[in-house]
Amino acid sequence: MPERSATLRICSPSGVTNGVQLGTGPITVGRRAPEHDPGIVLEPDPQRWVGRSHCTLDLADGIWSVTDNASVNGTLLRHGTCTERLQGRKRLQHGDVILILGDMTSDGEPQYWELTFLDPHTTQPAPFEPPVDVLPAGPCLRYDWVAARAYRCDADGDVLITGLRPQGHQLLRYMAGRSQSGAAVACDHAELITALWGAPEEWPAHRSYTRADLAGVVRAVRLRVEADPSSPRVLETVTGIGYRLNVRLAGGRS
Repeated sequence: MPERSATLRICSPSGVTNGVQLGTGPITVGRRAPEHDPGIVLEPDPQRWVGRSHCTLDLADGIWSVTDNASVNGTLLRHGTCTERLQGRKRLQHGDVILILGDMTSDGEPQYWELTFLDPHTTQPAPFEPPVDVLPAGPCLRYDWVAARAYRCDADGDVLITGLRPQGHQLLRYMAGRSQSGAAVACDHAELITALWGAPEEWPAHRSYTRADLAGVVRAVRLRVEADPSSPRVLETVTGIGYRLNVRLAGGRS
């Protein structure tokens, strides 16, 4: 009996749609880079929102799963009316949609690549159990992965952060994504430079990125995030190492 083959319907942020037969996997989804060509290429991607090896689809015992490969901007998974940030490996069901940030409007509206998994033979999953919300002491940041919105949280409630530039969003998405269970997360300078501008081999000719470039992004974020940017409490400096983001766990669901 021939093995059934699932398909992936891919819709770009601009609305262009095409289909890919998945075969037997594994299949990496990402963007082209020097000496790197993923199985499914998401392009155009002029702002490099998509990771080189953003996520991977694999088949085991007749079941397809998707895994986020520690991507800078994260991967979302929509099942029915529930959308959550993908953490670890997740089984795919017929009609599930993988969402990968592909662009952002001048007003800060996220525009996603939508990868719809089509395999009518799969079964339905158990209901999703929402995580427990954690609110650390002092002001912190909550990042809504679905809406690409950041909120400053303190004793007076949550306040939407407006006016963030794309790199500011990218910095907060990366650091919030590195947090485990709502704990504060510290990242060193080199890690954050790579998260914002990619690996050195991808940098434009005769251009390098330094701690000064990173500090400029951090200053712009603090102007929007902090109640008092001169005394930051949400995005703090870790002397000699990098920066720490105080995070509030968010379910990230619609």
